[in-house]
Amino acid sequence: MSKEKIGRARLKLRLPAYRHVLSDLKSPSLSEIFVAYAEASMHLDALRAAEHPDPQMIEEYERVCRQIENSIEPYLRMFRPPRASDAR
Repeated sequence: MSKEKIGRARLKLRLPAYRHVLSDLKSPSLSEIFVAYAEASMHLDALRAAEHPDPQMIEEYERVCRQIENSIEPYLRMFRPPRASDAR
């Protein structure tokens, strides 16, 4: 599976209110965001699974993932505003 698909899938899990939008949107800039999210979240997984996890590095990569999530959400909101019943 490509990093773009991995990033898109992981963002769908983190931003369930926008799953449909994330499935439908295609653009080179979004592809770059999906790849960046895949790389950051996969590295975070590896840090958490390490024999001796580094709490500072985990915190840093959690922050990077949140920043990507927060930066893409306003763009996604233009295509589908979240409903009150949507969970994040």
